[in-house]
Amino acid sequence: MQNKFKKLAIVSDCIHMFNPQGDAVTEVHIFCRQMQALAYYFEETVICCPFVPFSGTAIVTPYTNKSISFIALKNAGGDSVKHKLGLITNIPGWLKGFKAAASNADIVYMRFPNNLNVIGFFYFYLKGLKTFATYTGTWANYKNEPLTYRFQKWILKTIHKGPAWVYISQEQAGKNLFKGISPSYTLKEWDEETDQVAQRIEKIKTIGITKPVFITVGVLNANKNQQYILNACKILRDQGFDFYLYVVGDGPLKQEYEAFVSENNLQDCINICGKKTYGELRVLYRQCDFLIQAALVEGFGKVPIEGFFHGVVPLLNRVALSGEMTGNGERGFVFSATDVNNVISLIKQVCSNAASLPIIIENGRQYAKAQTLEAWAQSYVKKINNYFD
Repeated sequence: MQNKFKKLAIVSDCIHMFNPQGDAVTEVHIFCRQMQALAYYFEETVICCPFVPFSGTAIVTPYTNKSISFIALKNAGGDSVKHKLGLITNIPGWLKGFKAAASNADIVYMRFPNNLNVIGFFYFYLKGLKTFATYTGTWANYKNEPLTYRFQKWILKTIHKGPAWVYISQEQAGKNLFKGISPSYTLKEWDEETDQVAQRIEKIKTIGITKPVFITVGVLNANKNQQYILNACKILRDQGFDFYLYVVGDGPLKQEYEAFVSENNLQDCINICGKKTYGELRVLYRQCDFLIQAALVEGFGKVPIEGFFHGVVPLLNRVALSGEMTGNGERGFVFSATDVNNVISLIKQVCSNAASLPIIIENGRQYAKAQTLEAWAQSYVKKINNYFD
């Protein structure tokens, strides 16, 4: 596909590191894969983002696209007064980075929400550079939402002069706001899962699901609401329901969750397994029947799409786009996390009606086939070319 833009600058708060070999790496493997897919359509790409010292314990993904270079910014952020003041002192360094990015780009891609792009937006706006954007958070306003998030949404709706992709159900929400997705996998990877999905379906048709295996993936924090899932698991175990759960991720509540599992003797049915590489996560998905997510606030659920690729059926809390994601029962199920019994009832209902799962798995697979990295990158390039024509 022809692209009239040749040099791309990307501004993001995604934290990166330089490994001992001097290569740029990040723990956010989806960001790395998406930016490399987009960079494929540009002769040169520079990513302007914060860097921190390399950690030997970090689970990182390296960049393999040699057309990508980096402008390293100092990392800043946090909730304390000290951290907020740190943001102000970092602005001169950010502006220097933006200047360097702008000097070698004919279009700029900004990924909101973050403090970095609040400053970046006005810098590029005043410079008159062409820009496009993605808002990766929840687009609808929600309770206790940071005011800075609402300000950034207002910027994209009212001031921004380029296309912006947001997580909404309708195809277009305004003259420059478009429905966005957040893919993880390629079409090749979709093909690679075909045989194991066929075997999964045949097994369900033959023997059903005798011991369901669940997986939940995400930062271990209050918003992702893994405690709700753990509470449900304890009740299910006490009721004699046989299952297994993988809890993938790291975060501030990891030790608390590990203590809950230990105190309630749930080690035989729950594995809090920490962060996983992209490859390790794929292996886990192949072992699981259901993906369960109970997030209280969610933009576009990347994890359910990953599940669809592997033939895993999602059970999602009813927030944001979860109904659309699951096709309102055609490729997954939703519950309300207001009561733990809601998900318990759903789990029992779905497992007792395993005969309906093969078509649900097939529907999910077809949905995922249209949500690839290639389709995402092509749609972005086509839109920015048309928009600025």
